[in-house]
Amino acid sequence: MRDEVLYWLSEARADLRHVEASMRLGDYNWACFAAQQAAEKALKALILHLLGEYPRGQDLVVLYRRVRAHLQLGVGEAALSRLSAFYTLARYPNAGLVRPSEEIASEQAEEALATRGW
Repeated sequence: MRDEVLYWLSEARADLRHVEASMRLGDYNWACFAAQQAAEKALKALILHLLGEYPRGQDLVVLYRRVRAHLQLGVGEAALSRLSAFYTLARYPNAGLVRPSEEIASEQAEEALATRGW
């Protein structure tokens, strides 16, 4: 396995640790963003490993469709789509929520963490 694949996976694991720390702090918007980042990096590692290509973009559904013939996740594309939305929704007040830091709830963060599916 290429070192670069392992680096992407290592960073995905680091993002999962950030999810858990953010949940403990009550920073649910950051937990959701970190969960999206973890999934994105894990899928990019998989694409790099299986296809030998460096993938671009943040849309988890698009990334997953590149490798779904090789891997079935424990979650569906609808869950990946919801998680993808946190790439911007969890961070920017003009991305749909006025105050993401106050409006994203623990239930959403728990769902985001459960979406990891692998």
